[in-house]
Order: sequence, then C-alpha cells, then structure tokens
Amino acid sequence: MQQGTPEEATRAMEAICKNYWFPIYAYLRRSGRSAHDAEDITQAFFQQLIAEEAIKHARQDRGKLRSFLLTLLIRLLSNQGRHNNALKRGGGHAVLSFDAMEAEERYGHEPKDVRDPEKIYLHAWASDLIHGVRTKLRAAFEDEGRLEMFETLDPYLGSEDTQPPYDEMAVKLGSTPGAVRLLVHRLRKKFRALLEREIAKTVMKPEDIEEELAWLRKVTTE
Repeated sequence: MQQGTPEEATRAMEAICKNYWFPIYAYLRRSGRSAHDAEDITQAFFQQLIAEEAIKHARQDRGKLRSFLLTLLIRLLSNQGRHNNALKRGGGHAVLSFDAMEAEERYGHEPKDVRDPEKIYLHAWASDLIHGVRTKLRAAFEDEGRLEMFETLDPYLGSEDTQPPYDEMAVKLGSTPGAVRLLVHRLRKKFRALLEREIAKTVMKPEDIEEELAWLRKVTTE
C-alpha cells in the first residue's frame, strides 16, 4: 500500500487524495456536516494524511487502505475538541482540486436510504474504484478509435452473470453474435485485470485481492 522512498510514498498519498476524496466527503456529509464544513474537513484530513507521520503509520498498517483511511478520519473527528483548529483549512495549502458543486451533485446521487455514514463511505469507495477502472478502459478504447464499441459493451462489464443481448449488439456494431460474445469475454477479462491492479494498490498482500473483489461485488449489489 505504501512502499518505497518517502518521496514515492508522498506521491502515492497525493494519488490517494485525488482518487478517494469523495468517500471521505460523503461520510462527513452523512454525519451531519454542512457542505462547507465537509469540504474544509476533507481538505484538512488529506493535509494530515500527507504529513510524514501519517505516511509512516500507513506504511506500517497491515490492513486495507479503505479501513485505514476511515479509522484515521474517525480518530480525527473523535478528537475534534483537541484538533478543532486542524479541522479547518484556514490558510493552509489545499491538497485537492475541490469542486464543491461537483461534490454536492455526486452526494445527491448517493442512496437516500443509507443513514449510516460508514455505509455511504464504503459505497462511495467501491463506486469510485470501479469508475476509475472503467474510465481508464474507456480512454484506451477511445485512443484506438473504438469508443462506440466500448460504449456498447460497457453496460455488461460489471457482472459476468448478466447475459448480454448479443444479437442486438451485433447489429449495432456491424458484427456477428459470436464475434460480439468473444469481445465481451475479452473486455471483461481486461476489466478484471485492471480492477485487480487498482485493488493491489489498496491492500498489503496479493492474497487480499480476491477478498476485495468479493467485497466489491457485495457492496455494489446491495
């Protein structure tokens, strides 16, 4: 999860800030904070995370990145009285390119019946992880001039239990059902490989990857 030189660890933490700020923001909003306070605390949280001691702690942590971040956030909030000033950005350097309108729009699309802040955090984490993989895969197809093909196949990436309408897709792509079936199979395989690669960045041991895949399937189908 956090390995290599301090400089590499810092770059990794900066990537974490960019990729996983929304689950933190969603947790804070669901906890009753205003949009403005949630934005401030999210910035303060990642400023602390990038600090040397937080990076050192992350490198020693033997669990999953999503659990580590949530534990750190809860600890920060539970000590709010002592850290009250640290929970406000003040004049500090913002580590995130934070669009408050985008954050609130995304938060508005989160499940309304999830009252537990931890549940919305986990749902947002899983969604962001999968969305990031889809975005990378989409960009690869776009670079190859095959964007229409990707957009046709994309809805059937998530679940291998879903039977795509191969005949309809073949007509749209000007191909045959057999060829489309092979395309879907290959795309699902590539999607899973990319997903495993991203998951590997958030766990300590390779054997944890399968467990995280199972967790993702559970969270995204609840």
